[in-house]
Amino acid sequence: MSDIEERIRKYKEIEKKALEIVKISVPESSFLFTFAVDGLKMVRSYFEDAQHFSDKGDYLNAFAALNYSYGWLDAMVRLGVLDGGSNDKLFTLFK
Repeated sequence: MSDIEERIRKYKEIEKKALEIVKISVPESSFLFTFAVDGLKMVRSYFEDAQHFSDKGDYLNAFAALNYSYGWLDAMVRLGVLDGGSNDKLFTLFK
């Protein structure tokens, strides 16, 4: 397995754990709720894209899609739109 394939495998595992943890932390009546729903949809779409690219052997685009999806996920947790618990290993938490 090449270095990039190993990184993709590792980062997919990390993001899968993160997606299992996060939940929307803003009220449904808030405009930010729509942002959270749409943001999670985008994150999951890019995560699926990463799997698709990886399956095709397009590791560069798989790696890029993973980084994009996780960047959005982490940013939404950091902003407080999503709750990542107190997991500072998976998310950049404000302290």
